[in-house]
Amino acid sequence: MFVETRRQQKEVTLNKIELENAIRELGPWHHDIEIDGQLSTGKVFSPTGKLEKGKNGGVTLISPREKFTRIVKGLYPDSMQGASFLDCACNAGAYCFLSREFGADRCVGFDVREHWISQAKFVQQHRTFAPVDNVQFHVKDLYDAPKLDLPQFDFVYFSGIFYHLPDPVTGLKIAADLSKDVIFVSTAGKAVPQNPGGMTMARESTTNVMSGVHEMSWFPNGVECIQYLLIWLGFKDIKLFRFVEKKLGRIRMEIVASRTEGRLEHLDGQQLDNKWRWTNWQMEQAKEGIS
Repeated sequence: MFVETRRQQKEVTLNKIELENAIRELGPWHHDIEIDGQLSTGKVFSPTGKLEKGKNGGVTLISPREKFTRIVKGLYPDSMQGASFLDCACNAGAYCFLSREFGADRCVGFDVREHWISQAKFVQQHRTFAPVDNVQFHVKDLYDAPKLDLPQFDFVYFSGIFYHLPDPVTGLKIAADLSKDVIFVSTAGKAVPQNPGGMTMARESTTNVMSGVHEMSWFPNGVECIQYLLIWLGFKDIKLFRFVEKKLGRIRMEIVASRTEGRLEHLDGQQLDNKWRWTNWQMEQAKEGIS
């Protein structure tokens, strides 16, 4: 039975100073999460709950509430009541806590790093700002997620993980197979205009808490890469929610997709084609007889 309430956890009541000290000891934090009406995990370090990574142990401190609220309002205009939510690579669990706050009946998050799950469980133990029951967290590699034997979820969140994977196609398929309605994909990329549907290999640290654990990784070359993968995975309604161009050809894209056409009607963003289109690069390759 999926119920995890505060009563099932070890009761530990900390005063404000003890909470702040505990939050500092669990740092660095990536998510600013409200603990009560006055204290949040980010505001222990910054009045705004935000910090550049150079001032936060190499980890950017973000406040997830505003953007996530926009996404949820576009998908569930009234409430998330009755919906289930899964966060793959959940970090400290901010999106699970927000989903439960917005009415979701069941929320699950997993992350490969115990550092983040320890933070999530700490927040769950001490958060009085909103309900924390029916929320579960696991230390688990995405590739081992099928071992959790999870059911399908209405809303699957796949943020900040695609470009940390040695096989992102398999990784995205694992997440997509767990979505019966909507998936949100947020990923960094490296722009390659001549082949936006492809990917670029990279190597990354296996010890940095914001990196993956497999050393090899792949960056999508453009929006088309994620778009075509989502089409292949059976999604019928696809929107580009956000796209940012950065220095040195770096990009960031956020794409929302649903298995039902018209489902994203109320969500902000640019509508993307749900049919496969050859890129100019692919057409040139085809002309040269290379497939």
